[in-house]
Amino acid sequence: MLQIGVIGIGGMGGRHVDNLTKEVAAAQVVALMDVDEERLQAVAQASGAAYTFSDGHELIACPDVDAVLIAAPDRYHAELTRACIEAGKPVLCEKPLATSAAEAYQVIEAEIAGEKRLVQLGFMREYDPAHIDLKRISDSGDLGKTLAFCGVHINPNNGALCSLKEVITGSVIHDIHSARWIMRDEIESVYTSYIPGARTRPETARLVYVQLQFRGGGIGQIECNSEAGYGYEVDVKITSEMGSAHTNSLQGTIVRKGNQKRQWIEEDWLQRFDRAYKIEAGAWVQSILDGSPTGPTAWDGYASMLVADSCIESAKSGQPVKVEIPKIPALYKR
Repeated sequence: MLQIGVIGIGGMGGRHVDNLTKEVAAAQVVALMDVDEERLQAVAQASGAAYTFSDGHELIACPDVDAVLIAAPDRYHAELTRACIEAGKPVLCEKPLATSAAEAYQVIEAEIAGEKRLVQLGFMREYDPAHIDLKRISDSGDLGKTLAFCGVHINPNNGALCSLKEVITGSVIHDIHSARWIMRDEIESVYTSYIPGARTRPETARLVYVQLQFRGGGIGQIECNSEAGYGYEVDVKITSEMGSAHTNSLQGTIVRKGNQKRQWIEEDWLQRFDRAYKIEAGAWVQSILDGSPTGPTAWDGYASMLVADSCIESAKSGQPVKVEIPKIPALYKR
Protein backbone atom coordinates (compact mmCIF):
# COMPACT_ATOMS: atom_id res chain seq x y z
CA MET A 1 0.00 0.00 0.00
CA LEU A 2 1.45 3.35 -1.08
CA GLN A 3 0.86 6.11 1.48
CA ILE A 4 0.29 9.46 -0.20
CA GLY A 5 0.22 13.08 0.93
CA VAL A 6 -1.68 15.67 -1.11
CA ILE A 7 -0.70 19.35 -1.07
CA GLY A 8 -3.57 21.64 -2.04
CA ILE A 9 -7.06 20.14 -1.85
CA GLY A 10 -9.19 22.66 -3.73
CA GLY A 11 -11.03 21.67 -6.93
CA MET A 12 -8.13 19.85 -8.58
CA GLY A 13 -6.51 18.54 -5.42
CA GLY A 14 -9.86 17.47 -4.02
CA ARG A 15 -10.52 15.46 -7.17
CA HIS A 16 -7.13 13.76 -6.83
CA VAL A 17 -7.88 12.85 -3.20
CA ASP A 18 -11.23 11.41 -4.23
CA ASN A 19 -9.72 9.39 -7.09
CA LEU A 20 -6.86 8.02 -4.99
CA THR A 21 -9.27 7.08 -2.19
CA LYS A 22 -12.04 5.51 -4.27
CA GLU A 23 -10.39 4.37 -7.51
CA VAL A 24 -6.88 3.18 -6.61
CA ALA A 25 -6.85 0.16 -4.31
CA ALA A 26 -3.07 0.25 -3.88
CA ALA A 27 -3.11 3.84 -2.57
CA GLN A 28 -4.00 5.37 0.77
CA VAL A 29 -4.21 9.11 1.34
CA VAL A 30 -2.66 9.59 4.77
CA ALA A 31 -1.81 13.31 4.81
CA LEU A 32 -3.31 16.54 3.50
CA MET A 33 -2.11 20.14 3.36
CA ASP A 34 -4.22 23.23 2.72
CA VAL A 35 -4.49 26.77 4.07
CA ASP A 36 -8.28 26.48 4.39
CA GLU A 37 -8.72 24.79 7.77
CA GLU A 38 -12.42 24.07 7.35
CA ARG A 39 -11.85 22.40 3.97
CA LEU A 40 -8.83 20.57 5.34
CA GLN A 41 -10.79 18.96 8.15
CA ALA A 42 -13.76 18.10 5.92
CA VAL A 43 -11.59 16.36 3.29
CA ALA A 44 -9.54 14.60 5.99
CA GLN A 45 -12.69 13.18 7.52
CA ALA A 46 -14.03 12.05 4.13
CA SER A 47 -10.76 10.47 2.99
CA GLY A 48 -9.58 9.08 6.32
CA ALA A 49 -6.29 11.01 6.20
CA ALA A 50 -4.55 10.79 9.56
CA TYR A 51 -2.36 13.90 9.23
CA THR A 52 -3.22 17.48 8.32
CA PHE A 53 -0.78 20.32 7.72
CA SER A 54 -0.85 24.02 6.92
CA ASP A 55 2.67 23.87 5.43
CA GLY A 56 3.61 21.79 2.40
CA HIS A 57 7.18 21.20 3.54
CA GLU A 58 5.93 19.65 6.78
CA LEU A 59 3.79 17.20 4.82
CA ILE A 60 6.74 16.24 2.61
CA ALA A 61 8.87 15.60 5.73
CA CYS A 62 6.21 13.39 7.35
CA PRO A 63 7.80 9.92 7.75
CA ASP A 64 4.50 8.15 7.00
CA VAL A 65 4.22 9.81 3.56
CA ASP A 66 5.76 7.66 0.80
CA ALA A 67 4.81 9.87 -2.17
CA VAL A 68 3.40 13.34 -2.72
CA LEU A 69 0.83 14.85 -5.07
CA ILE A 70 1.12 18.62 -5.56
CA ALA A 71 -2.01 20.55 -6.53
CA ALA A 72 -1.08 23.84 -4.85
CA PRO A 73 -1.13 27.17 -6.77
CA ASP A 74 1.33 27.29 -9.68
CA ARG A 75 3.82 29.57 -7.93
CA TYR A 76 4.62 26.85 -5.38
CA HIS A 77 5.09 23.94 -7.80
CA ALA A 78 8.83 24.16 -8.44
CA GLU A 79 9.77 24.80 -4.80
CA LEU A 80 7.68 21.92 -3.46
CA THR A 81 8.79 19.55 -6.22
CA ARG A 82 12.46 20.24 -5.40
CA ALA A 83 11.67 19.55 -1.74
CA CYS A 84 10.22 16.15 -2.72
CA ILE A 85 13.36 15.35 -4.73
CA GLU A 86 15.56 16.31 -1.78
CA ALA A 87 13.46 14.05 0.46
CA GLY A 88 13.74 11.21 -2.08
CA LYS A 89 9.96 10.96 -2.46
CA PRO A 90 8.16 10.38 -5.78
CA VAL A 91 5.90 13.28 -6.73
CA LEU A 92 3.06 13.90 -9.15
CA CYS A 93 3.04 17.65 -9.74
CA GLU A 94 0.18 19.37 -11.50
CA LYS A 95 1.14 21.49 -14.48
CA PRO A 96 2.92 23.79 -14.95
CA LEU A 97 6.15 22.56 -13.41
CA ALA A 98 7.10 26.18 -12.69
CA THR A 99 6.16 29.73 -13.60
CA SER A 100 9.16 30.10 -15.94
CA ALA A 101 11.57 27.86 -17.83
CA ALA A 102 14.48 29.09 -15.70
CA GLU A 103 12.67 28.01 -12.53
CA ALA A 104 11.70 24.69 -14.13
CA TYR A 105 15.33 23.97 -14.95
CA GLN A 106 16.20 24.12 -11.25
CA VAL A 107 13.93 21.08 -10.83
CA ILE A 108 15.76 19.35 -13.69
CA GLU A 109 19.12 20.06 -12.07
CA ALA A 110 17.92 18.65 -8.74
CA GLU A 111 16.55 15.46 -10.29
CA ILE A 112 19.62 14.85 -12.44
CA ALA A 113 21.85 15.36 -9.39
CA GLY A 114 19.89 12.63 -7.62
CA GLU A 115 20.33 10.33 -10.64
CA LYS A 116 16.76 9.06 -10.31
CA ARG A 117 13.42 9.97 -11.85
CA LEU A 118 11.02 10.97 -9.11
CA VAL A 119 8.84 13.56 -10.85
CA GLN A 120 5.76 13.01 -12.99
CA LEU A 121 3.93 16.00 -14.51
CA GLY A 122 0.16 16.25 -14.53
CA PHE A 123 -0.23 16.35 -18.31
CA MET A 124 -3.23 14.05 -17.99
CA ARG A 125 -4.10 14.08 -21.71
CA GLU A 126 -1.57 11.26 -22.10
CA TYR A 127 -4.15 9.16 -20.20
CA ASP A 128 -7.24 10.39 -22.06
CA PRO A 129 -8.65 7.62 -24.29
CA ALA A 130 -9.42 10.04 -27.15
CA HIS A 131 -5.86 11.43 -27.16
CA ILE A 132 -4.35 7.95 -26.74
CA ASP A 133 -6.23 6.70 -29.79
CA LEU A 134 -5.12 9.67 -31.89
CA LYS A 135 -1.52 9.15 -30.76
CA ARG A 136 -1.79 5.45 -31.70
CA ILE A 137 -3.03 6.35 -35.19
CA SER A 138 -0.24 8.88 -35.66
CA ASP A 139 2.47 6.48 -34.43
CA SER A 140 1.18 3.54 -36.49
CA GLY A 141 2.10 5.15 -39.79
CA ASP A 142 -1.19 4.01 -41.35
CA LEU A 143 -1.79 7.56 -42.56
CA GLY A 144 1.83 8.15 -43.52
CA LYS A 145 3.94 10.83 -41.92
CA THR A 146 2.05 13.23 -39.65
CA LEU A 147 2.43 16.70 -41.17
CA ALA A 148 0.38 18.98 -38.96
CA PHE A 149 -1.12 19.32 -35.47
CA CYS A 150 -4.17 21.41 -34.65
CA GLY A 151 -5.33 21.80 -31.05
CA VAL A 152 -8.48 23.60 -29.91
CA HIS A 153 -8.92 24.41 -26.22
CA ILE A 154 -12.18 26.05 -25.14
CA ASN A 155 -12.83 27.32 -21.62
CA PRO A 156 -16.08 28.83 -20.31
CA ASN A 157 -15.93 32.34 -18.89
CA ASN A 158 -15.12 32.14 -15.17
CA GLY A 159 -16.02 35.78 -14.59
CA ALA A 160 -12.44 37.03 -14.26
CA LEU A 161 -10.01 38.53 -16.75
CA CYS A 162 -7.01 36.25 -17.23
CA SER A 163 -3.55 37.59 -17.98
CA LEU A 164 -1.79 36.53 -21.17
CA LYS A 165 0.74 34.63 -19.06
CA GLU A 166 -1.99 32.82 -17.10
CA VAL A 167 -3.73 31.68 -20.29
CA ILE A 168 -0.50 30.39 -21.82
CA THR A 169 1.09 28.78 -18.75
CA GLY A 170 -2.22 27.59 -17.29
CA SER A 171 -4.08 26.39 -20.39
CA VAL A 172 -2.06 26.54 -23.61
CA ILE A 173 0.78 24.60 -21.97
CA HIS A 174 -1.42 21.47 -22.07
CA ASP A 175 -1.76 21.89 -25.84
CA ILE A 176 1.98 22.52 -26.18
CA HIS A 177 2.70 19.21 -24.49
CA SER A 178 0.08 17.44 -26.60
CA ALA A 179 1.74 18.80 -29.75
CA ARG A 180 5.21 17.59 -28.68
CA TRP A 181 3.85 14.21 -27.58
CA ILE A 182 1.66 13.44 -30.59
CA MET A 183 4.11 14.80 -33.19
CA ARG A 184 7.09 13.10 -31.49
CA ASP A 185 9.08 16.22 -32.33
CA GLU A 186 10.27 19.42 -30.71
CA ILE A 187 8.85 22.84 -31.49
CA GLU A 188 11.51 25.13 -32.95
CA SER A 189 9.57 28.39 -33.39
CA VAL A 190 6.27 29.99 -32.40
CA TYR A 191 4.22 32.97 -33.52
CA THR A 192 1.50 34.11 -31.12
CA SER A 193 -1.48 36.39 -31.73
CA TYR A 194 -4.05 37.26 -29.10
CA ILE A 195 -7.08 39.38 -28.28
CA PRO A 196 -7.10 41.06 -24.84
CA GLY A 197 -9.96 40.44 -22.47
CA ALA A 198 -10.57 44.20 -22.39
CA ARG A 199 -9.31 47.01 -24.60
CA THR A 200 -7.98 48.88 -21.60
CA ARG A 201 -6.16 45.76 -20.30
CA PRO A 202 -3.60 44.73 -22.95
CA GLU A 203 -1.93 42.36 -20.49
CA THR A 204 -5.05 40.15 -20.48
CA ALA A 205 -6.11 37.58 -23.08
CA ARG A 206 -9.42 36.00 -24.01
CA LEU A 207 -8.38 34.38 -27.29
CA VAL A 208 -4.89 33.12 -28.15
CA TYR A 209 -3.62 31.64 -31.44
CA VAL A 210 -0.19 30.05 -31.67
CA GLN A 211 1.42 28.93 -34.91
CA LEU A 212 4.06 26.20 -34.52
CA GLN A 213 7.04 25.06 -36.56
CA PHE A 214 8.57 21.69 -35.70
CA ARG A 215 12.19 20.64 -36.16
CA GLY A 216 11.22 17.84 -38.52
CA GLY A 217 9.33 20.15 -40.88
CA GLY A 218 5.84 19.74 -39.45
CA ILE A 219 3.55 22.66 -38.69
CA GLY A 220 0.87 23.27 -36.11
CA GLN A 221 -1.70 25.58 -34.61
CA ILE A 222 -3.18 26.00 -31.14
CA GLU A 223 -6.37 27.95 -30.46
CA CYS A 224 -7.23 28.74 -26.85
CA ASN A 225 -10.43 30.60 -26.01
CA SER A 226 -10.50 31.43 -22.32
CA GLU A 227 -13.93 33.13 -22.42
CA ALA A 228 -16.05 31.01 -24.75
CA GLY A 229 -19.03 31.22 -22.42
CA TYR A 230 -20.74 27.97 -23.48
CA GLY A 231 -18.71 25.13 -21.97
CA TYR A 232 -15.42 23.25 -22.06
CA GLU A 233 -13.95 21.47 -25.07
CA VAL A 234 -10.56 20.06 -26.03
CA ASP A 235 -10.02 18.56 -29.47
CA VAL A 236 -7.03 17.63 -31.61
CA LYS A 237 -6.71 17.03 -35.33
CA ILE A 238 -3.70 15.61 -37.14
CA THR A 239 -3.16 15.90 -40.88
CA SER A 240 -0.98 13.25 -42.46
CA GLU A 241 0.31 12.31 -45.90
CA MET A 242 -2.59 9.96 -46.65
CA GLY A 243 -5.40 11.21 -44.47
CA SER A 244 -6.32 12.89 -41.21
CA ALA A 245 -7.70 12.01 -37.78
CA HIS A 246 -9.70 14.03 -35.26
CA THR A 247 -10.65 13.36 -31.64
CA ASN A 248 -14.33 13.11 -30.76
CA SER A 249 -14.18 14.41 -27.22
CA LEU A 250 -17.71 15.29 -26.17
CA GLN A 251 -19.22 12.65 -23.88
CA GLY A 252 -22.91 13.50 -24.12
CA THR A 253 -25.53 11.64 -26.17
CA ILE A 254 -26.50 13.26 -29.47
CA VAL A 255 -30.23 14.01 -29.56
CA ARG A 256 -32.18 14.83 -32.72
CA LYS A 257 -35.62 16.41 -32.33
CA GLY A 258 -37.69 19.07 -34.07
CA ASN A 259 -35.23 19.71 -36.91
CA GLN A 260 -32.42 20.17 -34.42
CA LYS A 261 -29.43 18.16 -33.26
CA ARG A 262 -28.06 18.85 -29.78
CA GLN A 263 -25.36 17.51 -27.50
CA TRP A 264 -24.44 18.41 -23.95
CA ILE A 265 -21.01 20.03 -23.57
CA GLU A 266 -18.95 19.48 -20.43
CA GLU A 267 -18.79 22.38 -17.98
CA ASP A 268 -15.09 22.14 -17.10
CA TRP A 269 -11.93 20.04 -17.35
CA LEU A 270 -12.83 17.92 -14.33
CA GLN A 271 -15.85 16.59 -16.24
CA ARG A 272 -14.14 16.33 -19.65
CA PHE A 273 -11.07 14.52 -18.30
CA ASP A 274 -12.71 12.62 -15.43
CA ARG A 275 -11.61 9.24 -16.77
CA ALA A 276 -8.13 10.48 -17.65
CA TYR A 277 -7.52 11.67 -14.08
CA LYS A 278 -8.56 8.28 -12.71
CA ILE A 279 -6.29 6.41 -15.12
CA GLU A 280 -3.44 8.83 -14.39
CA ALA A 281 -3.72 8.28 -10.62
CA GLY A 282 -3.67 4.51 -10.96
CA ALA A 283 -0.76 4.53 -13.41
CA TRP A 284 1.30 6.86 -11.21
CA VAL A 285 0.79 4.72 -8.10
CA GLN A 286 1.56 1.50 -9.97
CA SER A 287 4.75 2.97 -11.49
CA ILE A 288 6.03 3.79 -8.00
CA LEU A 289 5.20 0.33 -6.66
CA ASP A 290 6.91 -1.22 -9.70
CA GLY A 291 9.93 1.04 -9.34
CA SER A 292 9.60 1.92 -13.03
CA PRO A 293 8.70 5.59 -13.69
CA THR A 294 6.25 6.26 -16.53
CA GLY A 295 4.26 9.20 -17.80
CA PRO A 296 5.17 12.83 -18.52
CA THR A 297 8.53 13.77 -17.01
CA ALA A 298 10.03 16.87 -15.45
CA TRP A 299 11.80 17.34 -18.79
CA ASP A 300 8.38 17.49 -20.50
CA GLY A 301 7.44 20.18 -18.02
CA TYR A 302 10.66 22.10 -18.70
CA ALA A 303 10.49 21.80 -22.51
CA SER A 304 6.84 22.87 -22.53
CA MET A 305 7.72 25.83 -20.34
CA LEU A 306 10.46 26.87 -22.78
CA VAL A 307 7.84 26.91 -25.53
CA ALA A 308 5.36 28.76 -23.30
CA ASP A 309 7.90 31.46 -22.49
CA SER A 310 8.56 31.89 -26.22
CA CYS A 311 4.82 32.14 -26.88
CA ILE A 312 4.54 34.97 -24.35
CA GLU A 313 7.55 36.74 -25.86
CA SER A 314 6.08 36.42 -29.36
CA ALA A 315 2.68 37.76 -28.25
CA LYS A 316 4.31 40.82 -26.72
CA SER A 317 6.68 41.52 -29.63
CA GLY A 318 4.33 40.59 -32.46
CA GLN A 319 7.13 38.58 -34.06
CA PRO A 320 7.96 34.87 -34.44
CA VAL A 321 10.30 33.59 -31.72
CA LYS A 322 12.79 30.73 -31.90
CA VAL A 323 12.55 28.06 -29.22
CA GLU A 324 15.86 26.72 -27.98
CA ILE A 325 15.23 23.27 -26.46
CA PRO A 326 18.51 21.57 -25.51
CA LYS A 327 19.34 17.91 -26.03
CA ILE A 328 17.32 15.70 -23.70
CA PRO A 329 19.39 14.17 -20.86
CA ALA A 330 19.56 10.36 -20.74
CA LEU A 331 17.55 10.28 -17.52
CA TYR A 332 14.45 11.50 -19.35
CA LYS A 333 14.47 9.42 -22.51
CA ARG A 334 11.27 7.34 -22.74
